Amino acid sequence: MITHYFLKDNHLIETEDIKESLWLHVEKPTTAEIEQLSKKYELPKDYLTSILDDAENSRAEGLNQENFLIPALLLLQFPYVSTSPSGYLQFNTYPLALIITPEKKLLTVCNYHMPFFKTILEKPLPKNDMSNKLNLVLQILWHLAFTYNQNLADLKRQVDKLEGQIQVSTENKHLYQLMDIQKSLVLFEAATKANFKTLTKLANTNEFQNHHAYQNHLHDILVETKQSVTTAKINLQLVSQMNETFSAIVSNNLNIVMKILTSLTIVLTIPTIIGGIYGMNVKLPFAKSDYAFLLITGVTILICYLVIKYLKKRNLL
Repeated sequence: MITHYFLKDNHLIETEDIKESLWLHVEKPTTAEIEQLSKKYELPKDYLTSILDDAENSRAEGLNQENFLIPALLLLQFPYVSTSPSGYLQFNTYPLALIITPEKKLLTVCNYHMPFFKTILEKPLPKNDMSNKLNLVLQILWHLAFTYNQNLADLKRQVDKLEGQIQVSTENKHLYQLMDIQKSLVLFEAATKANFKTLTKLANTNEFQNHHAYQNHLHDILVETKQSVTTAKINLQLVSQMNETFSAIVSNNLNIVMKILTSLTIVLTIPTIIGGIYGMNVKLPFAKSDYAFLLITGVTILICYLVIKYLKKRNLL
């Protein structure tokens, strides 16, 4: 699906007039749409088809141009919320292509809905001395980097909540949830590292080196992206250590339960043994006494009490 937007009073407005549009957003492109865009804007097909591969890595092409005669590509990874096969919240990363054409139009192409797309449309573009095209590009990059940090904060809250739950857990479901968090952090670390390298290439282009204002705006994006890299790396190390610790906790909790059940089985076996003995057809103590039942019951309770006291003393119950 292709959607055109133009700028009015610093707000992005959807339009059907292709000529006045500043931004073309393409989501889940069909083969026909890829052919159409490739011919109309003279784009290499791999600029458009690269987003169809979910594992496509970040890269930049055609950025170092003096006169900007051919399209330039900035391919980055953006975060996407999904549900894991085990039923828990999980974050994936998917490619987003930002293409700047010689006609000064911006094309964004992705195969999944960008989580920050609505925010870009709702918030006005900041007023500055940059061109509308570059201003929009930097806003998209800023929201992309900021979304990573938001999602990393969500993952941190999940880990903190999980830490409190797993202390008394004997189930595997919390370990599955931790595994999903760990997978998300692995993807985030790889994606943010690759994004940072690509954005660094953008910062080293002539366009940004010769304009101090451009450098300042991109510097903020690089700082935010670098923060994502560091946060993902630290959280991944913490989760890896917690995974081992939590496995030991779950195993230890299960051992405690088994210890208690074993001790209770020993205690409950005592009445069964005494009852079995007095059920035999032989001469036994107190057999002819009128108080035989009470005496036997009292002795059984006493033995059980002594055994329980002994087990507690030995920390076995």
